[in-house]
Amino acid sequence: MAPPKGLEQEQSAGNGIFPTGFTTGVTTLQLPRIPDDEIRRLQLLGELAILDTGPEEGFDALTRLAAEITGCRIALVTLVDDHRQWFKSRHGFELAETPRDISFCGHAVLLTQPMVVADASRDPRFAHNPLVREQRIRFYAGVPLRIQPGISAVGALCVADPAPRPGGLGELQLLQLSTLAELVCERLRSRLSIRRLRESERARTRQSQLLEAIKRASGIGFALLDGEGLIADLNEKVSSILEQRVEDLKGSDPLALTLPAARARVGTMIRSCLARGVRVTGDWPLLARDGALRVAGVNVERLWLDDQPYLFCVVTDKTQQRLEETLRDTQARTLREVALENSLTDVLSSIGNAILYHRPGARVLISHLNHDRLDVAYLSHDTLAGLAAPARAATRPVFYAPGHTPFEALSPASAAWRFPLLSEGCQWLGDLWVMPARAGRPGTSESSFLDGLARVAGFAMERQDQLEALRERAEYDALTGLANRTLLGEQLARALAHAAGHRQRVALLFIDLDDFKQVNDTHGHHAGDKVLTCLAERMSETLRKTDIIARLGGDEFVVVLPDTSAGTAQRVAQKLLEVLCQPINREGVFCPVSLSIGLILSRDGERDGTGLIQRADEAMYRAKQAGKRQVYLLDEPVCSGEEAV
Repeated sequence: MAPPKGLEQEQSAGNGIFPTGFTTGVTTLQLPRIPDDEIRRLQLLGELAILDTGPEEGFDALTRLAAEITGCRIALVTLVDDHRQWFKSRHGFELAETPRDISFCGHAVLLTQPMVVADASRDPRFAHNPLVREQRIRFYAGVPLRIQPGISAVGALCVADPAPRPGGLGELQLLQLSTLAELVCERLRSRLSIRRLRESERARTRQSQLLEAIKRASGIGFALLDGEGLIADLNEKVSSILEQRVEDLKGSDPLALTLPAARARVGTMIRSCLARGVRVTGDWPLLARDGALRVAGVNVERLWLDDQPYLFCVVTDKTQQRLEETLRDTQARTLREVALENSLTDVLSSIGNAILYHRPGARVLISHLNHDRLDVAYLSHDTLAGLAAPARAATRPVFYAPGHTPFEALSPASAAWRFPLLSEGCQWLGDLWVMPARAGRPGTSESSFLDGLARVAGFAMERQDQLEALRERAEYDALTGLANRTLLGEQLARALAHAAGHRQRVALLFIDLDDFKQVNDTHGHHAGDKVLTCLAERMSETLRKTDIIARLGGDEFVVVLPDTSAGTAQRVAQKLLEVLCQPINREGVFCPVSLSIGLILSRDGERDGTGLIQRADEAMYRAKQAGKRQVYLLDEPVCSGEEAV
């Protein structure tokens, strides 16, 4: 079976967990090849002076963690000697050593990358291996322990399990196993450095050399805190995480570099480690020089130098991982909100919070192009209220230096980062603006993170715009923009229910144009459409915001006046008659307008909107029968106008 992508897989005949003296009884096993630098490798292994030594909790903790991370029953720190492999640490396995000829780890030491055997029983190289046939070992993964550049690995950190794993280890599991292997290497390097330094006569020099050797031995970061909790020493890896020089960080208080919300927790951790020797593993939220969040994974352990306690910290940069996790969480939350048709404000708020978590002190503004008008859809701080968003379309991120931002009201000392929000078709929908607390440009990882959030915001905006368009088509008249029959039914039902519960009455006006067919026949349908849209505009300008205006179709309109008395309804109807019957100017030609209005008031407790519309329709026909161009209340004409045109 082919190894996972990015891995090397060496042909092998067994793994490192055979009993000593166990004979295979087969001749098909492929013996591990001897490294070209075997002599130097064995010399390095001998210099460690670790073979046949007793258990050490530092190694045992790593094998336990390896088994837990991978879910395997067996985890071993294996050292490959001349004719055997010996286990410095064993988890889930009793034997102390096995022959080298039948070991998987004998193959792993030849490699520079992890070696994975997904199912040994299906691999022709291992199918007849006694460990596979009798001990039921199916899965193996080993990371070579290379402790000195230019020399083959002295052994491997390996895991094994009776159950095959066709997919091998997950990407994260493999990364974690490799990290644990690097920690094993660091312990071996430390041991090697210590043995070499013991040859020196001066203990202080030995300690200094040990720290320097450890700092330079790996790409993983190291920091040493003194008994006061201050930074006594560190390597370039740690300083690069914080984007500061090593010299500037020495002697400083790490709490001053910590995210303010986490300082109390971190301070307690440092004091506990120094006082009681508590070992700590976790994430340490730090602030870089530019104010951006940096997440450091740390393993902290107390050690003694010159009879003084120090904290030895192994540091890895997890910022990229945390950015990716935040982006994935925001994407998942946005998909859920969009699927539930929740408010766009909730989606944009979660995006803003994600930015503020990774960029403390920043300010965020999100604009939204809505019907050719650029609105501010989200503000992270009230201090941004009234800030006009630039309306120039863009397709790429733009970074503005202080004093050159497009915001006139923004402080000259403020920088601004612009990330355009685009639809799937690359149409500009608005912008994501970030105003950092400290001037500068985002790093590559942070820029990709912000660009990803901008794509999430663009997706949410596009889906909301589509939903709004669908709602408008379903509830509003395409010609006049008024409510259609469907929306009228919903709004009228709510108005009647409210009136019934508060002992109020609802007035309903049924409006129908007189002889509208003559307008279409004389001036054309475009003129008729002009008349209808003009009447809709006049009604909207004349009536209250709380009144309901709808077009039923053709030349029929309905107006609902909530909480209205008969006298008020008559005055409103008369006012509408006067306003709507004014001639309409179309390209210099005045089109006369005449209409009839049927007026009806709901009965006490009435909730039947359909019946109310039918009675108003009947009243409108009474107005036409009475001579048109008038308002008719029930069976009694209220007023009359001039003869209909």
